[in-house]
Amino acid sequence: MTTIRFIREEIDIKCKPGENLRDLVIKERLQLYGLKGILGNCGGAGQCSTCFVSVEGGSKNSLSPLTSVEEEKLKNRPENWRLACQTLIKSSAVILTKPQSPPSNLKELKEASDNKKLPK
Repeated sequence: MTTIRFIREEIDIKCKPGENLRDLVIKERLQLYGLKGILGNCGGAGQCSTCFVSVEGGSKNSLSPLTSVEEEKLKNRPENWRLACQTLIKSSAVILTKPQSPPSNLKELKEASDNKKLPK
């Protein structure tokens, strides 16, 4: 088992390596989408670009490499952003959901997350 820490939600979720990040978020009933994504997401096909997440911690190889879909859709986005629907979990990582609208207390959430050891 591996652990994904969601810093906005302040929760650690255990999952199996190889699991799709979007599927994990939906299964755990976390909010992945902003208003645009709630109204019209593509259901995980990588076409709508509404399931943005920001990778805030973990090793460089915690998640699968960028897909060609992500390379196209994330051209003008920060380097640590991913599309959850295109991302497979390999090992423990720290994730910020909806990075396009960060919480006002993001700095404090990151500090709290950094102060807790991430299980392998």
